[in-house]
Amino acid sequence: MAAARPDLYESLQIRYPPSPTQAPAPRSPPAAPRWVLGTVLAVGTGVILVLGATLAALITLYVQGQADLRAAQAELAALSSLLLPDGARSPSETPAAAQKRKEKLGRWLQGLSLGWRYHQGKIYFFSSDRKPWDAAEAACRSTHARLTSITSPEEQDYLAREARGGTYWIGLAATGPGGSWRWVDGAAYSQAQSFWAAGQPDNTDHGQLGRETCAQIHPVGNGLWNDHNCNFTFSWICKRDLSPP
Repeated sequence: MAAARPDLYESLQIRYPPSPTQAPAPRSPPAAPRWVLGTVLAVGTGVILVLGATLAALITLYVQGQADLRAAQAELAALSSLLLPDGARSPSETPAAAQKRKEKLGRWLQGLSLGWRYHQGKIYFFSSDRKPWDAAEAACRSTHARLTSITSPEEQDYLAREARGGTYWIGLAATGPGGSWRWVDGAAYSQAQSFWAAGQPDNTDHGQLGRETCAQIHPVGNGLWNDHNCNFTFSWICKRDLSPP
């Protein structure tokens, strides 16, 4: 008699899926280290600061651009009397006045073609060379100009802005009685209408070269004045009036 085979259901192992109530709880993602959070916060703050600074710079450039545009429009209006058609003159203008106007316009155009800059009836030249103060004044004289005088806050602001952080000789030197300051073009010097940087002039002694008796526009104080030894070489600013001689 054949041996009885085991029951099929006895050898079958049935595996049931785990009960939903027994499923393992999902793991929470690991918390980021504190240094990561600090870095993200710092980077985000830095981006905000950069964007804020960029926006402020753009606003400043826009405002400055509008101011420059208004100044250019005012200067163009002031020069419009010079820009009559060739050979024409206004009804009230005499032939002699018309000739002077043409000569004035010619000097203005010639100056601009040589790199001079027009501002409120005068033209200024910012040199790229460097010379001692006396040689710089001689260079200005050769162009029928003088080292610039500065006699108003508006002119000081203009020249300081156009200097763009450079150092330039101006026409102020301690050549008067007792070493008093004088403008070489004859403009009246006034201590109350001067624009010296803090602590200047200090008349520093440079030994054999002498003391500081010549003035310059200097980057310290955003273009305020500094006295320096006249024998040192710096760039310079010439000024010429456009009025007929």
